[in-house]
Amino acid sequence: METAKKSAPVDIAKEKEQAAGHPDGKTPENRPKYVHILQQEKSSQRPSSTRNKSPAALGASPSSNDSPLSDAKSTPQMPNRSNDNMKNVAPNGKRPFKVYLRKQDVVALPAEMEIRELTISQENVLFFSGPAHYLSALYPVKVNVDGNEYNSVEHYYQACKLYTLVGKESAAQLKSAVTPLEVKKATKDILKGKVPSKAVAEWKVKDSIAVLKHAITQKFKQNEDLKQKLLETGDKILIQTYIGDNFFAAGANPKYTTNWIARHVNQSLKIPAKVSSENVQYLPLVANGKNALGWILMHVRHELQAESA
Repeated sequence: METAKKSAPVDIAKEKEQAAGHPDGKTPENRPKYVHILQQEKSSQRPSSTRNKSPAALGASPSSNDSPLSDAKSTPQMPNRSNDNMKNVAPNGKRPFKVYLRKQDVVALPAEMEIRELTISQENVLFFSGPAHYLSALYPVKVNVDGNEYNSVEHYYQACKLYTLVGKESAAQLKSAVTPLEVKKATKDILKGKVPSKAVAEWKVKDSIAVLKHAITQKFKQNEDLKQKLLETGDKILIQTYIGDNFFAAGANPKYTTNWIARHVNQSLKIPAKVSSENVQYLPLVANGKNALGWILMHVRHELQAESA
């Protein structure tokens, strides 16, 4: 004969105490998992201090593992200054936004090609960038090209781009743009929605080198003081240190480019002697870019040196 199992005595007072602590009548063990998480978070809260505050309370962006919303609401949100968001910013990691540039390919120099060799060293380089530097295409100086006067090399460059891609009327609209930066912005606004970016990129590859070579030559021939300053650079490697362009510039800032030079001290920088769109492919990388504008400037300098001699 089976013996009936006796049930354990019920502690009514203990049950009431548990029910008071859990209004829904369920203990943490029987609640859904997300309730367990909340219970753990609440139980893990500590007295307020800088060391124990949640990332949200310290100004970092909240994540799924942050402390309860009450902490985040009580403290104003600050920008996330974590370096995680800057990993892909090339190359100095200081830009407030990511910069994506197509990697430039380099084709080996043909054995029969005429080249110039320049020695890489900290003393044998000259950095330039921005409208304040006389080597920049943005430098404000009058240039007369084919009977027309332009306020800078950039004015002529952008006018040629619009003339080819959109037409004469659009190019004429640039007359109202006074500064080089204004003409650059005006060109972008005109091209937007009218010309595919692919067509603009193709023009850059095929025509931009010849356009810049022509305008830069006139710039230094027509302005004697600038010509002398260019000649005074001797045989230095001219590098445009601009992080946002790895075609005309080095695709890097001065600090990064300086480190690149330190890694290549006493090596030879071999560049095609002839400036042309076809020879851009043979340009070696300077830091992260082709530095095509520096290449053109060095070629113009070489021609002026020959004329002066």
